[in-house]
Amino acid sequence: MQAPSSQLVLTKVSTSTVGVDTPSLTTVTRPTTPVDHRRASPAVDDRPQTTFAELAEQWLEMKTSSGKRPLRARTANDYRRALDLVLLPRFGRQPVQAIDAEAIAHLIAGLEREGLHAIDRRRPKRPLLEATISNYLKPLQGTLKLAVRRRLIPDNPFAQLTDDDRPAVRKKKQAHVWSDEELEALLVASERLARKPVSNYDYTPLLRLTARLGLRLGEVLGLQWQDFDRRAGLLHIRRQWLICSEYGPPKTDAGVRTIPLPDDLRSELIDLRLRSEYSQDGDPVFASRLGTPLSHRNVAHRGFERAAEAAGIHGVSFHDLRHAAASRLIATGLDAVTVAAVLGHGDPHITLKVYAHLFNRDERHEAVRRALTSAHASEQSVAEDGSQP
Repeated sequence: MQAPSSQLVLTKVSTSTVGVDTPSLTTVTRPTTPVDHRRASPAVDDRPQTTFAELAEQWLEMKTSSGKRPLRARTANDYRRALDLVLLPRFGRQPVQAIDAEAIAHLIAGLEREGLHAIDRRRPKRPLLEATISNYLKPLQGTLKLAVRRRLIPDNPFAQLTDDDRPAVRKKKQAHVWSDEELEALLVASERLARKPVSNYDYTPLLRLTARLGLRLGEVLGLQWQDFDRRAGLLHIRRQWLICSEYGPPKTDAGVRTIPLPDDLRSELIDLRLRSEYSQDGDPVFASRLGTPLSHRNVAHRGFERAAEAAGIHGVSFHDLRHAAASRLIATGLDAVTVAAVLGHGDPHITLKVYAHLFNRDERHEAVRRALTSAHASEQSVAEDGSQP
């Protein structure tokens, strides 16, 4: 603690000369205490502390009610789920100022090691992958950004995380390369399963349509009969069925698209509508017994996974059918722009990035073959020249 210092202060003092008061200057010292500027930053508000729960709810309300960039219903539900499952149980009652980089790193480590068991001990230990953890952290990042903007904290602690603190990025699984024989085996297995007495649904038309057109799961479940133009042979992708059991817009603006149908798929959809109990324009193309769209889980597990297992195809997911469609479109010689339009990619560069190894594959293989043959011929020529006397 520094000792008080003295400060010079000039004051007026009166003296009497010939009856006239004349001011003169004298010196008076007053002790002062030095200011410790570290105790309060002008960049931080000193109002009563706000809890994370309070600010997080305000942040989510702002995001969902924004007139410029409103959240999609699915994204809003994902944020709500992340708050309820992870962030509010961990940080809800804490002041925003108490959430530092160390607390965030500890949360990430727990989710990587134990999954939601790190939050709720009643849940089983199931380590989470980087993508899932990153999605859970998005509302936390957004809330802390809002805290910085409102001067509740000086900076965002996410900026202080090291690479070791952040979720570990695992090598992405390479998409399965489907052979024609595998696709045929998958559909045959699906038909065989549908004929069993215990079967409640034939998923074969849905699997065939997805494998041919490359639709996302939500898109194929969101199809309604009004989207099928029987006369023109066109299929309009206008919406998707969300996991939260409601319709929403496609994943991107480019997801709204029209796909010309080959004759066999057009005929199959016509037959399917004639057989369906739900065939009105607003009914789902692939409807449950209650007339609602099928659930994501039933299609992925009961429809796809069981058929793949019965066909002896391992390590594949429903989304791999989208890759099967893309690879076949590329194999026919379609350019990246057209393939992107069919798949609903917003930018052809996305298509090139994901499927670059498939474009001009035959030509590249032939070029490498010629180069290797030429190099071998040169080696033989040099060897023969060296063996001559």
